Amino acid sequence: MAKNTSEKVVWWRFSLLFILFSSLWFFLFYWINRQIHDTGDVLFYGTPASSYWVYFICAVVYGLTTWGIYFTIKQGIHEKSFQSFKKGAQFIMTLAGLPLLISLPFLYLGVTHALVVSDEKIQFASFWSLKEAEYSWEDVEGVVIDYSITSTTKTPHQRYFNGRYILHFKDGKKIDMWEGILEGNLPTIKKIDEMIQKKQIPFAVQRKPSAEEIDEFFNNKDTEFINDLYSR
Repeated sequence: MAKNTSEKVVWWRFSLLFILFSSLWFFLFYWINRQIHDTGDVLFYGTPASSYWVYFICAVVYGLTTWGIYFTIKQGIHEKSFQSFKKGAQFIMTLAGLPLLISLPFLYLGVTHALVVSDEKIQFASFWSLKEAEYSWEDVEGVVIDYSITSTTKTPHQRYFNGRYILHFKDGKKIDMWEGILEGNLPTIKKIDEMIQKKQIPFAVQRKPSAEEIDEFFNNKDTEFINDLYSR
């Protein structure tokens, strides 16, 4: 019984340290993303979901590697042997070397991938592009507003409203400010919509949700904005 308890303690320690190391790496990647882009006086700063997936996967790989290095340091101190640490570290890096190398280009694309909207311009770096696109508000050709409703497969079924607020640029590119960005929530859309209306950029509504759907997914303080948004 004592042995089983000891093994449980070891697994708990491993899990806690692994989660700690992985979390630190994840927030480091996010912090680097913030430092690369100008996030001062902006209307909106968004990191697309694709970048968060890269952060998560890389954080797992880097977290495991960090735990391995930590363990070898601990073993070396316990055995009072630098050679023991060196041998363990070499083994860890041999195992993790290839995954770390493979992750680097994806990590670079992830930390440089962002959407920044200010009063003067819109900056956007798509995930597979090494060059950041920069647009003035005059480059925005129009806005297309749409939505979809999805349901979970679990019972009881849950329904979700997926709004779409798509900026179309004169060069043919487009950005979904609502569904395509993880931080694309309703308060953000309200801020951007104020700017769009101020610039008198044309709207096109693909379809409007019914009154029942609006009541289902939005509270009273948001229904007026949603009705106005989908009635243009």
